[in-house]
Amino acid sequence: MRDGNRTRWTTRGTRPRFPGPAATAVLTALMLCVPSILSGEAKVTAIKGGDIYTITSGIVRNGTVLVKDGKILRIGQGIDIPKDANVVDVRGKVVMPGLVAAATMFMPAAGSGSDKIADSLDPFNYSLSMALASGVTSIFAAGRGGPGGGPTAVIKPTYGDLEHMLLKEPAAENINVAGYQWMERTNFILKMRQAKDYLRKLAEYEKAKAKNEKLEAPRKPPDIDACLRLLRREMPGRLRAARAGEILKALELVNEFPFRLVIEGGTEAWTVADAIAARDVAVIVTPRVKQRPDEDISQPSGSNVENAAILKRAGVKFAILPATPYFSTGGFVGRDLMTLPMDAAAAVSGGLDEQTALEAITITAARILGVDDRVGSLQEGKDADIIVLGGHPFHYDTFVEMTFVDGKLMYEKNKSIYFSHIRRYDDKVPGLPSDARRGDPDALPPRELQRGANP
Repeated sequence: MRDGNRTRWTTRGTRPRFPGPAATAVLTALMLCVPSILSGEAKVTAIKGGDIYTITSGIVRNGTVLVKDGKILRIGQGIDIPKDANVVDVRGKVVMPGLVAAATMFMPAAGSGSDKIADSLDPFNYSLSMALASGVTSIFAAGRGGPGGGPTAVIKPTYGDLEHMLLKEPAAENINVAGYQWMERTNFILKMRQAKDYLRKLAEYEKAKAKNEKLEAPRKPPDIDACLRLLRREMPGRLRAARAGEILKALELVNEFPFRLVIEGGTEAWTVADAIAARDVAVIVTPRVKQRPDEDISQPSGSNVENAAILKRAGVKFAILPATPYFSTGGFVGRDLMTLPMDAAAAVSGGLDEQTALEAITITAARILGVDDRVGSLQEGKDADIIVLGGHPFHYDTFVEMTFVDGKLMYEKNKSIYFSHIRRYDDKVPGLPSDARRGDPDALPPRELQRGANP
């Protein structure tokens, strides 16, 4: 009905209209289709023909990885591939789990100024696209502060997909007591002792409560929640310690309070490897870091390219990280998270075996972060975080060709605005021997030909 210039719709005094026979038939057909659409099986992706570095179960040559619903369905040779599967041909490539960054210095995609990293994630930040191009699919991100003073999380670089970006939060407790910060260390120890005493009283109360229901529970001291999580071993603590003296002071904390500890830095960890191993403390090391020995002391000191190898022999669990742990097109070329495998390769040059070096940037790093049940290796049932490489992971001219996160293809080098233009030498120079790309100077063409081979 009309009211002046306005039109008002009402059902008063009108009879309801029902669809005619033709419309009813269409609606019925659509409704019958809905269950079949909703119950329809997701399409399988088959990554076929590559050498599969499972990390935990050896290498499968010319194998296939089946992916469904974001998880790894099957791995092996001669696997039956569904007819309607999306087949990705990776013959001649290396297939391995996405890399795990055990720490980051600056991760803008994780945001800042929030009590929870989940509340400040930016799924369109450029750092995520850089991580995908680098083959890193799990990233530790942390805020700042003392015990419990900064949020921590493990995130995935699911560019444009906020829903699947958070893998775990919280992931650790930051402990800001490194170096000569004696006041922070004193406050931390006092809080830990209060928390330890509270847990003792709480245990006594639980035992006595059965005999006396009117017994009052002990009062919890303020600001000890982070310390309680440490003492209950619900969360590891992380602190920075580079020199041997700093590391030993950190181990003193574990002697008094048996919590799980992760040491970042560990430049001189090789000098106290046995002490670290005895307390089951994990270390995040940087093989290419440089630190001069202390000339004022007689015992070994300074950096050592054999750091990781010595820790391995002592039985220390460790992850590997570059000197500048962030994603960027600037900074130190080849010394940031854009080339994480190169630091693992540096550890190999210091005597570490290749298998342990690979584990230090995949499954061991995932264990330190507490996410090894989902990422860090290629196993049936785990998240389908998979990267395809153009060559051996530790060769300097190997690039990430594809990156899958939760089974979705999220990066392709040949479509990248940053790296699609980069070619191998023998892709441009006719007749260039294949061993030239592997660094054999005798196999290189004349200098004039090399100059004409700019990619």
